[in-house]
Order: sequence, then structure tokens, then C-alpha cells
Amino acid sequence: MSNDYSASMTTANTPKTLTVTRPAVLPALAVCQQARLSRNSRFDGRFFVAVVTTGVYCRPICPARLPAEANVRYFATGAAAVDSGYRPCRRCRPEGARRVPEWTLGSDVVLRAPRMIENGFLNDRSVGRLAAQWGVSERHLNRLFGIQLGTTPVSIARLRRAETARQLLHASSLNITEIAHHAGYRSISRFNHEIRAVFDSAPRELRSGKHKGSASCIVVTLPVRQPYDFVWVFDYLKTRALAGIEDVQGLQYRRLLRREGDAQLWITVSECKGDLLVELPVCNEPLYLLIERVRRLFDLDADGATIHEHLCRDPLLKSIVAARPGLRVPGAWDGFETAVLAILGQQVSVRRGTDLANAMVSKYGSKYGSEYGQIGATHGVTARFPLPHELMDRDIAELGMPGRHGRAISHLARIVNAEEIIVDGCQDFDGLCSRLCEVDGVGPWTANYIRLRVLKDPDAFPDNDWVVLKQLATTASGARKLAQAWQPWRAYALMYLWCRSQSAKAVLNGNH
Repeated sequence: MSNDYSASMTTANTPKTLTVTRPAVLPALAVCQQARLSRNSRFDGRFFVAVVTTGVYCRPICPARLPAEANVRYFATGAAAVDSGYRPCRRCRPEGARRVPEWTLGSDVVLRAPRMIENGFLNDRSVGRLAAQWGVSERHLNRLFGIQLGTTPVSIARLRRAETARQLLHASSLNITEIAHHAGYRSISRFNHEIRAVFDSAPRELRSGKHKGSASCIVVTLPVRQPYDFVWVFDYLKTRALAGIEDVQGLQYRRLLRREGDAQLWITVSECKGDLLVELPVCNEPLYLLIERVRRLFDLDADGATIHEHLCRDPLLKSIVAARPGLRVPGAWDGFETAVLAILGQQVSVRRGTDLANAMVSKYGSKYGSEYGQIGATHGVTARFPLPHELMDRDIAELGMPGRHGRAISHLARIVNAEEIIVDGCQDFDGLCSRLCEVDGVGPWTANYIRLRVLKDPDAFPDNDWVVLKQLATTASGARKLAQAWQPWRAYALMYLWCRSQSAKAVLNGNH
């Protein structure tokens, strides 16, 4: 039998191959074969290798002895391999693989729906409700997932829960009930059933006595696709950090999640051997949500090598891209917070925008409460970034900003509080930006900045940005024309323009 793209059905404990349509995100067969034989780390997460004789699926970088090509089957996702009766390798641990890059997904629905799945949408809701978010039928959504990923939304959600649970079982001493909660399970029975179905083991058999965490803190490692400029990302977050809520020192980022009595619960993210080491405080909020926020904030799902190769071809960017490979687009910890910060930052410097944000936290942030992801301490007083209902009726211009911008924040707060719009990364790019531009005082630059950081559109490009116009020495229309060569990675090209501007300022300051 030729080694074509195939799926499997389980008979007893032995997978049986059946030829099916090749998923769109799966690289060409020759590419998969060469990447497997060379254990090319660039393809980690781009596909998975299943071995018919062992019933195990692995990452292409698995250090185990290479099986014969005749016994190998390739899958676009780990979920597709599990669907076909294979279980994850205990040596290379496929749950630690990088995720399929979003640029490989040919459907807008299959780009945004997985984001909702990662945020736990299918943990307690149906595929039908997920499909309704995009105005399609459940059958059509399953069909799109099959074409693109070779699996279904339910299978993606099941494997993501199981992988998170295995990660927590391996990295912590939490009891089974706590792990089930933090992995996104709504019942212990479902937890036990899915762990056995995916790993062919009981949860206790996946325990590890070697973990860096404690009863109150879990330490996990998140893989990073190279090239990745850690200095750029951490410096970017540092210059925009909210006093008392965020703190950045070198290659370490900390965010205060909540205050419980005299204790402050911080999440800490540090660079460690080319990956990110994340210290997660154990609290009521599921840890899988915290992990997802970290992934988004540090732009871990970008395909750095592909972006680097594409932008290096452009004469305008080639030198700076070669000098600083791996610039990323930092995301948003909270969508509403970042949208407000974008309005505060309109037509002012980054430093002035951050000062206004700190003044807003100090003046309007509640001095008590424990809302998820928002609490901080400003000047020794417990505070947090204001919630929408706390900004609805404020005269925000009193902070020292134009009245139109203050009214825009109040308007945005009202429609977010009324749930007329949702500001997060799962929304339609064009739809949300159009709705935001209907708010008086929110212009194209602000909408594009929100698109850049909150929606995580890799092609977001504020062509009227002052730095862009100065770096390119052109008009907004001219910038759009020049940026056509950078598509679909204009957001990353923007980072290089901003980086070049900062470098020029540093040289200028050094000369004075």
C-alpha cells in the first residue's frame, strides 16, 4: 500500500488505515517525509506522525527510532490522529507541540472558531451554537473543519482539554477535581472518560513526581516558534505597562490577577532556554484561560520563519528584518482594556498615553472586588483597570485629554456593557472594526490598532500612523501601496517600522 494521506478506524486496539481527502493545512507528502526524517523543528505542530505498528502518534521532532515509511501516516492535527485510533506518544508529548499557524487556515470561520474553542466555548455548549456564531449550520462547520484540519470541532475541543489536563497532571500536585476544573471539564466522569479515551491511561498514571510548582502555583513551559525577538516583546510591554497592575523587568513580565486578603496573586512569564516559562497562581479561574491569554499576549501562534522569509524579500525592510529577526505583535490581555488604551493613545506619544491610562486606573479603578484579570495595586492602594459600567457616565476628559476622546471611551463602555459589541480576538475582523468606527472619536488608526492587538489580524496596518508615514516618507495612500508587498504580514512589517524608528531615536539620543 502506498503511503498516501490517510485516516484510520480503530478495530480492537489496532488502527486500520482508510484513504481520505488530504486536509488543506497538511504540508505536501514529500515535505512531511523530509521533515520527519530530518526531525526539522520548524515543522513541529505543522503535522503529526502516526505509526501503524505501535498505534502511537508523535511530533516530527520525536527522538524515538524512526519507523519505516510504509508504517507511517501523516495527520494535520493531533485530534485527527486521535479520531483515527492513535494515542499520544509519551516520549515527545504532542501536547507540547506548537499550534498550527493560522495563516495555513483557508477559511475565516475555521480561523476564528478554533479561537473560541481554545477559550472553552465547547466545554459547556454545543457545536450548533458555535456554528450559529458564524451564521452556518452545524453540518457545514463540521465540513469546513474536515476540509481544513481533517477533524471536527468536538475532537479539537476534546483533545485540547485532555492535553491541558495532562500538562497539569505532569506539572502540579493539584488533586483530580482541581485539575478537571482548570482543564475545562464540567464533571469528573467526563474528565476520566476523555483522559482514558485519548491517552489509554487513568489520570493517576499520568502523574509525575517531578514538577516545579507548588499547591498554590503551577509552572508550565510554552513552546516558542523561532525566530522570536524576546527583547522586543518584553520592551514593548514594558513601555505600555500599567503601574501596579503590570511589571516588566528584563525578560520577565508580571501581571497582578487579583488580591485575596493580604496576598497578591501574580502571573509571571519569563524567557527560559528559548521558550516561555509561566508561573500560574492557583485561583478560582481555570488555568487554561490564563494560559490562552499568555499565548495571545506573547503572539505564540505566529509562524516566525515564514514571516521572516516573506519580509526579507522586500528591499525596504530587508536590512532591519535581517538585523532583528523574529519581531512579534504583542496581543491584548483584555480586549476592552486595550481598546480604551488605544483611544487614550490617539494623537499622543506612547508615554503620554500610558500616563493617561495610569491616571484612569488611579481615579476610576475600584478599591475592592476581585474581577478576573483586572485587579492591580496603584501607589499602595488596591485598584484595577475600570470595568465598562464604571466608565459609562464619567467625564473622562478631566484626566487631561480632548473631550471627544473622553466621550468616545464612555460610548465604547456603554455599548460593551450592553453587550452590543464584544471586543475580543474571536470577532470578525472587518465587522468589529466597522462597528468601532461608528463611535464618534474612534478613527481608522484606533480601529486598526485594536485589530492589530486584540483581533490579532496579521495583516492589520494603520496606514495613517505617524511613524509609518515618517519612516516611509510618504502619504497614507502611498503607504498602502508600498505595504501591498508585505501582505498578508503587514502587522509584522509595522513592528519593523516602529522598531527602526525607536533605533533611530536611540542613536539620536546617544548623540546628544
